Amino acid sequence: MSLFQTRKPRQFEYKPRFYDPEKEELERLKAKYGDVEGTEYKRRIDFRSAMKTKKDEKIGKPVSGLKIILIASLIIAILYFLLYVVETWQ
Repeated sequence: MSLFQTRKPRQFEYKPRFYDPEKEELERLKAKYGDVEGTEYKRRIDFRSAMKTKKDEKIGKPVSGLKIILIASLIIAILYFLLYVVETWQ
């Protein structure tokens, strides 16, 4: 017997309540047919490979003709301004 009675710490009892019907269906099919060899079931998105794929697609796209014409005309306009207007301005 002690003067002060100390209580035991509470036990942590976590019961998840999340239900994923796709995962449930996948597990049911695996139990029914077994694991299929040569295939891998991936539930998460691999963001690094997805971003790399998008970057590779973006790099491979050709530049549109309109964009090239616009940039070329802008460069020509700047050169004209520098060569003729600035030279006669002095």
